[in-house]
Amino acid sequence: MTQRVRLFFFLLFFSILLQAQEKVLLRSYLESIETRFSVDFSFRDLDVANQLIFPKEEEDLSLTLQFIAKNSLFDYTVVDEKTIALSEKEGLLELCGELEFSGMPSEVVIYTPYEKILLTGTNVFSAKMQSPEETISIHYKNEPSTLYKASDFGDIPCKKITLDPPIELLPPVTLFNYFAKGISKNLDGSLSINFKDFDILPGLIEPDVLLTVQALPGIQSVNETVSYLNIRGGTNDQNLILWDGIKMYQNGHFFGLISAFNPQLTEEVTLIKNGTSAALGDGVSGTIIMESTKQINPKLKGGAGFNLISSDAFVDVPLGNIGSVQVSGRKSMNDLITTPTYNSYFDKAFQNTEVTNMDEAFSTSNDNFTFFDTSIRALFQPTTKDRFRTNFLYLGNRLKFFENATVNSVFKSLRSDLFQDNISGGFHYQRLWNDQFTSEAQFYGTYYVLQSRDYDLFNNQRLIQQNKVIESGISLKNHVRFSQKLVGLFGYQFNETGVVNYEQINNPLFERRDTQALITQSVFSEIHYRSLQNTLLTVGLRLNHVSKFNEMLLEPRFTFSHRFLKHFNFELLGELKSQSTSQVIDFQNDFLGVENRRWILSKPDEIPLLKSQQLSGGITFDRKGWLLSAEPYLKKVTGITTQSQGFQNQFEREKTHGSYTVKGIDVLLNKRFRKINTWLSYSYAKNQYTFEALVPQEFPNNIDIRHTFTYGITYSFNNFNISGGFNWHTGKPNTLLINGEEVVEGSLNFSSPNRSNINDYVRVDLSGNYEFSIGKTSKIFIGASVWNLLDNKNVINQYYQLRSNSKVESVEEFALRFTPNFLIRYLF
Repeated sequence: MTQRVRLFFFLLFFSILLQAQEKVLLRSYLESIETRFSVDFSFRDLDVANQLIFPKEEEDLSLTLQFIAKNSLFDYTVVDEKTIALSEKEGLLELCGELEFSGMPSEVVIYTPYEKILLTGTNVFSAKMQSPEETISIHYKNEPSTLYKASDFGDIPCKKITLDPPIELLPPVTLFNYFAKGISKNLDGSLSINFKDFDILPGLIEPDVLLTVQALPGIQSVNETVSYLNIRGGTNDQNLILWDGIKMYQNGHFFGLISAFNPQLTEEVTLIKNGTSAALGDGVSGTIIMESTKQINPKLKGGAGFNLISSDAFVDVPLGNIGSVQVSGRKSMNDLITTPTYNSYFDKAFQNTEVTNMDEAFSTSNDNFTFFDTSIRALFQPTTKDRFRTNFLYLGNRLKFFENATVNSVFKSLRSDLFQDNISGGFHYQRLWNDQFTSEAQFYGTYYVLQSRDYDLFNNQRLIQQNKVIESGISLKNHVRFSQKLVGLFGYQFNETGVVNYEQINNPLFERRDTQALITQSVFSEIHYRSLQNTLLTVGLRLNHVSKFNEMLLEPRFTFSHRFLKHFNFELLGELKSQSTSQVIDFQNDFLGVENRRWILSKPDEIPLLKSQQLSGGITFDRKGWLLSAEPYLKKVTGITTQSQGFQNQFEREKTHGSYTVKGIDVLLNKRFRKINTWLSYSYAKNQYTFEALVPQEFPNNIDIRHTFTYGITYSFNNFNISGGFNWHTGKPNTLLINGEEVVEGSLNFSSPNRSNINDYVRVDLSGNYEFSIGKTSKIFIGASVWNLLDNKNVINQYYQLRSNSKVESVEEFALRFTPNFLIRYLF
């Protein structure tokens, strides 16, 4: 039995041995102890009325009493052999809160570590806590509100807390802690990740925004990057990625290995695989929505940290009672120190590119790469009815190196370089007219540029390549509440997108510039019906008009979800979507071979609009910590081009368009214990191309990963967390050469496209973190992780090259090998 198989079965066996527990009323727990040990507890009924506790069966009465004292608000006194008196501990923190909201107080439920408080006929509550770091969670109208620490209440006699009504079409949560703490599944089928409540995942020392998304069923990256996320078999350019409502054209650092979005300021991420709201366009494959906090921070807070790749800092500065400003920054650390972790990432990012390819006649030197990001965000709420938000985000990657060669007995050395930037900004305004009507307006702009300068020393040439995207957008949305069960949405969206592709060669002089622009205007409407928390029905319609294309695109969307028999939930989702932007590869060595995809716009009679149709269902069972879900789906995307698929076989130079169809199912089994959480997930997906102009017309997709299996386990004790995981999937399809006839007439002779697969992918990850307080308001967070613990040499891509001497070379690209990382962060 191999080492990885032994490790997998050890983790599985370890999780099965554990016993399941749920919180129960303290009174019920005391009654069970009275029966078990033949004793009587003496206490005031009012003191324990709503108290909760995790039950635990200790070996004797003494250990049981110690357990109660540690995990409740009570101390005990043994009166005699049969009587035990319980009394509240001394020095407890007594908190008082006064809620300000619209609606009935009975719609508010408050949870503390020790009790559940249901407000009936009042908006004032009181609670007792043991530590300033303990939290209170307030749930209003079935919507989770922000967590409050006991320290947030300070010395205020009764802290006023404003709870805004759910005036937006926010989906109700049906499952909290969906296979991991902080991940929730909503009734509309979407998945939400709350980073304030996030726990830990295998291989991650802290929540990387887009790496975390890959842990969800149906999401993967065939080349192990965040810049190439595959949602149910689609390519990354088919995903709509929004940061506070702003469309992003770059989402990664280190050319895809690290998320470019700061998790310290990203509060929640929502993943939509199907059933998208009619208010959203683009994203024929899926949608990832990143949102920062919407609440004004009344206290100064911030933090700084570093890991073995980068350092970062952020601060949130209050502006009185009406606003706050958040500033963050991050930069790679290789200018100061080069770590083994950085080297591992560098080798992965630049393998088989001009940065690392060397031979006897050609070499590179003085390689230098750096990345950075900075963001500024301001929130203002001058009145109870008006909210303003402004955003600015700047992402950058920089690479430079010297190309060296001896030409005609003369040594030459010239610098080649590449940079990638994304600058985005936006303004958002929300007006609460009354409890039934709310309006929103947003304006944003995005500028993306990828530019390289590449020298060919042997031919005395310099090649400059550039890809630019300039986009601006305006959206107007109105929410209407017809009743507690029925909410409507209608609005308008305008987008103007311009794309520039530029190339220049100096010897002989050649210059080409292609500039395209499109204007898309959309109107949309949606009805949202919810009944008794058990049934959700959303029906929406979006109408798009794209300039240069003489057609109106009608896109219906729907979501139906129903909870039945208390523990089961059924869902049915469907959508039609379209988009006008995509990425293509002209040549594999474009932009130094590092980031060879360039953005383009659809053109009539040349590059069609991308259009998708998707239908999916699902059934979920959730009871006593057990979760089982199955989601079958069918998706078809038309309008794809051969250039957008990155072929490295006989179709590499073909220019035609076609479609792909995915039939699949995502299955998840999860068991939650008190301190242990463990899960198994399996995805099956059959992904097939159809290109009528090619022979054969149908063959497997380049990202036809037929089987994917993951197993994970986390253990949490006080402020310590540890997590391990096992990942396996079938290898990516590839095309072999015909044996014995590899080269015909000076060209590679390929067999049937994508009829074989590279070796299976196997990876084991491990991570742990610990948090402790320093004083009353500060804390230290430390973490360590190992990616690919067993150091497997996973091949993620394989292709052939024909050298000048007519020899065939098989080229392999590898995933990250054994890669440790360490983090320390100071928070205040």
